[in-house]
Amino acid sequence: MFNRIPQQLNIIVAMYLGYGAMMICRQMVTILSPAMLADETLALTKTNLGDFAAYGTLGALAGKLIWGPLADKMGGRFTFLIGILLTAIFVTAFGLSPNVLAFTSFSFLLYCTKSSGWPGMTKLIGQWYHPKRYGRVWSILATSSRFSVVLATLFFGWLLSFIHWRMVAIIAAFFALIIFVGCYFYLQDSPEDSALLQLAEGDSDNPNNALVFTDELPKTNNHHPLTNTSTTVGLIFFVKSPRVWLVVIMLMVLTCMMAFLDFVAVYLMESYQLTPSQAAMASTVFPVGSLVGLFAAMAFYDRFSKRGIRAALTVSLTLSLVSVLILQYLPLFELTAQLNYYLALVAIFIFAFSISPAYYLPMSIFSIEYGGPHSATLVCLIDAFGFAASAAFAFIGGRLADGAGGWGSFMNMLIIISMLGIISVWAFMQAEFLAKKQSN
Repeated sequence: MFNRIPQQLNIIVAMYLGYGAMMICRQMVTILSPAMLADETLALTKTNLGDFAAYGTLGALAGKLIWGPLADKMGGRFTFLIGILLTAIFVTAFGLSPNVLAFTSFSFLLYCTKSSGWPGMTKLIGQWYHPKRYGRVWSILATSSRFSVVLATLFFGWLLSFIHWRMVAIIAAFFALIIFVGCYFYLQDSPEDSALLQLAEGDSDNPNNALVFTDELPKTNNHHPLTNTSTTVGLIFFVKSPRVWLVVIMLMVLTCMMAFLDFVAVYLMESYQLTPSQAAMASTVFPVGSLVGLFAAMAFYDRFSKRGIRAALTVSLTLSLVSVLILQYLPLFELTAQLNYYLALVAIFIFAFSISPAYYLPMSIFSIEYGGPHSATLVCLIDAFGFAASAAFAFIGGRLADGAGGWGSFMNMLIIISMLGIISVWAFMQAEFLAKKQSN
């Protein structure tokens, strides 16, 4: 008992820091975008920035197709570590890029290698934690994504005020390499001692024992219908499942909504006449909102029934729609520019707060439980569809913002997507509720 918990804490800390390092490197494309747009030697447009995000998202899509099957075969540790190392290399290359083609290429590769993080963690969580703790563990790890983006945006946004943006990218890579070294020594694929799987009677029901696993875990895995099957068999099984297609549709919509983050800094800079450094730091309101939303999810997700989660997430997505409507129609109220700015920040915070639990948790938990031995493949398959939708959003969004309608046209698109978000989340959680009801 006493040896198991420190090991589990080491694993979760290593995953937290490692995924945070990958997110910082990936987020540099967004953090640096206002400074790159203001750099007259590059002569970039918002369409170029949208294309960087779009091709990066296509890279993430390609990465999901690569890293998912690889994680199922090579294990979570290898997949996770190689991802940290490669993201550090490619963010350096991005920072040293001389032209649009190079920026686009290294954005693609950076996002592609960052895609190794989630499947790597999916395999590690399946080995180290009990299914009853998946919601809490995923909630904790998902905060790494948001917390690292908050810190990175504030810190590197501050650095942009007196250091050239190319040097800022190199500093980010240096931080990632330091974390890579720590993860190399502390991260393990699975418990070394099988006796650690034994747990005293009643421990699995102790709500204070948040990160333990029990002997129920290997039993669950061994009885999964996909045990000892090939990747091809697993893919056929997934394709035939209506529940998989419902979660795919849900994540496609939610990924587009999360992709608003890639435009927030430029949106604030142009709408409220901010400097690139001010815009980069102000855009932290989005990841802060996501972070707070995940902390809220930690309090209820593992305690609520499927019906309760369905209701909570539906209400949450409704709030996200209201926040986009506020951003779109705020100028009609003819308030002062400063008040409009503060209200816009609040609306962006609420938007991010509302969508992050639905974006991170249902799909991740579903993939481990439903995917079994092919969980990494399933999580990447679902993510791939999400990133495909997000790439289309980035391509279209950049052009809408550059077009005659400007940010108003962009927000109209986001309003429609937010409406679809409410419907898709309710539909998937309804299917989960019915599946749980039938299994009982």
